[in-house]
Amino acid sequence: MSAVLAHLSDPHLPLEIVPSRREWAIKRIISMISWRFNRRHIHRTGALAAVMRDIEACGADALAITGDLTNLGTHEECLAATRWLDRMTQPRAVIPGNHDTMIRAAWSDGPGLWRDVGGMPNEATPVFLRVGDVALIGVSSAVPSPPFFASGRVSDIQIDRMVELLRLTGEQGLCRVVMIHHPPRKGMVLWSKALRGLDRFTDALRSAGAEMVLHGHSHQGTFSTIPGSDIPVIGVTSASHRPGHSLKRAAGWNRISIHKEAPSWQITVNSRRLAPDGQLHDFRTTRFTRPTKESVL
Repeated sequence: MSAVLAHLSDPHLPLEIVPSRREWAIKRIISMISWRFNRRHIHRTGALAAVMRDIEACGADALAITGDLTNLGTHEECLAATRWLDRMTQPRAVIPGNHDTMIRAAWSDGPGLWRDVGGMPNEATPVFLRVGDVALIGVSSAVPSPPFFASGRVSDIQIDRMVELLRLTGEQGLCRVVMIHHPPRKGMVLWSKALRGLDRFTDALRSAGAEMVLHGHSHQGTFSTIPGSDIPVIGVTSASHRPGHSLKRAAGWNRISIHKEAPSWQITVNSRRLAPDGQLHDFRTTRFTRPTKESVL
């Protein structure tokens, strides 16, 4: 059975409501200044709308959204993200990013609002979505961090539950796609923005097995592997980044086509990018295979 996934990340939906006084914190003030003078000129609603139209036209079977739906992670922003997600017609798996959990706050006031529109059941349980022979398993690496930091960490309980899901779906012969916001590999972002506890997370992936890992955060379309394994790690640009002279960082998404052809999964990743003409084009096509359960028994 074949399936087509649309992987998008970091849409940074428009910041339309100023946070209430009780929601202010030093980190949010700093981020608000950054938004006011820089990021609002980079993340554009028109670019995001073009990306979403392109996804709709491609007929994806499901969406994999790897975080940073908001800018400050306020209650009102998370509610607006809920409405945005609810307008989508495809099934979706959604995880938060560092902007969605900028300060310590109740989960139910933030990403917990997305539970009924594709989000995680709670902050300790990975999101799970099955689409045909494909299993999407998403964990949260989004944790509050000090000002000028955007680092992440996956809790031990999430990793344990991820391993359980990976082993169960592996026994069922499914193509296992892991979602995380922060890149699970050193050197892909600055140290201040990197994933902490990286070794435990990658050890778990190597032990339980996975067919690929999708991430956001870096705002770049990249292709690498989990260190010490051949598990592909696929990054994507921000879904709302304005187009420029180069397509490298322009708004985009990944069209991931998965087809089972024993003894392997045939996987094609079309990286789509927004050009200055307002249209999305194929920027890069990557093809690879991953062994099916039958081939490793």
